[in-house]
Amino acid sequence: MTETPEARTRRRWITMGEIIGIAALVISGLSYWDAHEERVAPPKPPTAAPAKEKPLVLTGTLSDAHDRIELHPASADDVIQTQTIRFPTSVRADAVDTTGNARIEAAWFESGLRAALKGTKLHAGRHRLALGIETSYVAGDATRTDRAVYDIGYTLHERLLRSDAVAIEGVSLVRRAGDDLQAAVDARFAAQLPKPAAEPEPEATAAEAKPKSG
Repeated sequence: MTETPEARTRRRWITMGEIIGIAALVISGLSYWDAHEERVAPPKPPTAAPAKEKPLVLTGTLSDAHDRIELHPASADDVIQTQTIRFPTSVRADAVDTTGNARIEAAWFESGLRAALKGTKLHAGRHRLALGIETSYVAGDATRTDRAVYDIGYTLHERLLRSDAVAIEGVSLVRRAGDDLQAAVDARFAAQLPKPAAEPEPEATAAEAKPKSG
């Protein structure tokens, strides 16, 4: 039996329709699979936030004679490399640099401190001395720099016929500082100093005390 042209055209459309239907079925199946995978897949862990940089804090260990204090980071993860110690300008104008042996010695500042205190009302007892510490240290895999103002606690001990002895008592953090470290130290030390002792007014001479005649 000979197939008519109309039958061939109808069969061709049926074949195209079947292909389109199969393609739609495949796409629908893939969409369902993707949706199912999203439902059953375990949730991704949240991305960890970068660790916040911890500021350097120094603590001290006193020598038996209280003439030296060794400095250590409060965190065991920090390692000090070098330090520059800046004293108040009126106590010591030049800075002291240390490498690998972080410390403060009373001999570095005691004579200058006595000179700066001369003429003030500061008496024997416990007092504080401002100083600046610039520290290069290693934290993890990074080398960092910290600048901060610290207070050295010290005691003045009176000695017969000799200058007062200076004994270091401890160290404490005051605040962070930037490039103005020296200025910050000088300002804090100025606030720590007592006012100069007032000079007695000169007594009036007999001539000045005698009232003028009218």
